[in-house]
Amino acid sequence: MKRILLTFIIISAGMVSLSAEEPATSISGAPLVLSVETAVELGLANNYNLKIQESTAAGKERSRKDAWNVFLPDISMSATLSRSNSSQTVAGTAVLGLDPMSGITEPTTADGMYDYLMLTSYESEISPWTAVGNISAQLALSAAMFNGIKQLELDYNNALLELDSSKQNTEKSIKTNFYNLLLLQEQIDVLKKNIKTTEARLESMEDMYQYGYITEIDLLNTKAGLASMGPSLLKIENGYEQLKMVFLMDLGLNLNQKIILDGSVEASPEIWDADSLVNTYMANRIDIQQLTIAQKMLENGKSATINQSLLPALVLGWSYSPYQADPFESETWGDDGYFGDNGSFSVTLSLPVEDWLPHSGTSNSIREAGDEIERMAYQKELAFLGAEMEIRSLVMTLNTSRESLKVLAEVIEINRKSLEMSTESYNNGQLSLLDLETAENDLLQAELDLVSEKYNYISSLLNLETAINKNLTK
Repeated sequence: MKRILLTFIIISAGMVSLSAEEPATSISGAPLVLSVETAVELGLANNYNLKIQESTAAGKERSRKDAWNVFLPDISMSATLSRSNSSQTVAGTAVLGLDPMSGITEPTTADGMYDYLMLTSYESEISPWTAVGNISAQLALSAAMFNGIKQLELDYNNALLELDSSKQNTEKSIKTNFYNLLLLQEQIDVLKKNIKTTEARLESMEDMYQYGYITEIDLLNTKAGLASMGPSLLKIENGYEQLKMVFLMDLGLNLNQKIILDGSVEASPEIWDADSLVNTYMANRIDIQQLTIAQKMLENGKSATINQSLLPALVLGWSYSPYQADPFESETWGDDGYFGDNGSFSVTLSLPVEDWLPHSGTSNSIREAGDEIERMAYQKELAFLGAEMEIRSLVMTLNTSRESLKVLAEVIEINRKSLEMSTESYNNGQLSLLDLETAENDLLQAELDLVSEKYNYISSLLNLETAINKNLTK
């Protein structure tokens, strides 16, 4: 009996793996009936880890859509108001006017001068204030700009793969915990049934002890076995509650949400062909696709380095700078001597000569990028081999588990018949209590082995789903 209880606890502990996350959504009230399909649908809609990945992918998509803005020029505007620390003056001679009594309106001398002109010298102070504006635009064009656009596209595709991977892991976790909860329910039911059987037998044994048919040791051993079942049942029930909290967190529900699982662990085992799965689905694995994108990123980075450092760059520039002296005097705005403007347009073609040297930093960077690409190619080959080995191993496990399920079902039927015969023989005094308990333990152990093998089959099937990136279970 101790061996069977220990098996219960080991199986239960293997099914429970707690997470440190907090629940996302509070749903209370009547119990929520969940099938595996509805549980997956709810989890994919509410899981916070998926929301984080979705937000990341949305940001990458926005950057990809705005990749064209690399062709927009850098435009800047500024306005400056300055005051000189020292005053400035302008000296000269000015014509004040004609003598009004002369009546002369036209020049009267051969050199075109007026008679009776009144001349005077003057000295004027210039305003120390000056307003200057500036607007400039610059656009640098190079072949590396197209590498930048391609990089944003690759980043977005990689973010989508990360999102798909998170969805796949979330779906696998939900399905695994769903079936594990059902298996724990089966274990609890089996143990409760065994407790009821032992209690009924104990009542009968107490009467038999009173009449001297059994010894006190037999009675005490049965009582001790029954007493040990209580704590074992409590541990399994606690494991069930802990696993249910993990399940609820994956679904984004409150930890106090009451649920009813609508389903069973009665999968339909079938024979799996490893060669067919490898040839058909291995290239669809998310990790393989991620390595392919990583290789493209390295190739694009190398191309960007070449285009940026070894090819010429074209820079277009334009600027306009108006200024106004004495900006606080409106009468002088736009007058000659007070207003002026400068502007320019430039076209510059540049080429970094030192990057062409054989052992320059750029040359070394290009060679290192080539080495990275080569290593990534080897890593992809290793990933393909590892993926093939994983798929083949899972197929072997599934096919072995399929045969084990058949055998265990037959063993249970045999042990059930053996227990019936042992019970009848015990009641007739032909078998000892030890023989009866051995028959009961054999049946219980076979039932536990069947539950454990069901778990192994479903767990391996879910792992195969991830390995080939294809849904194989409901």
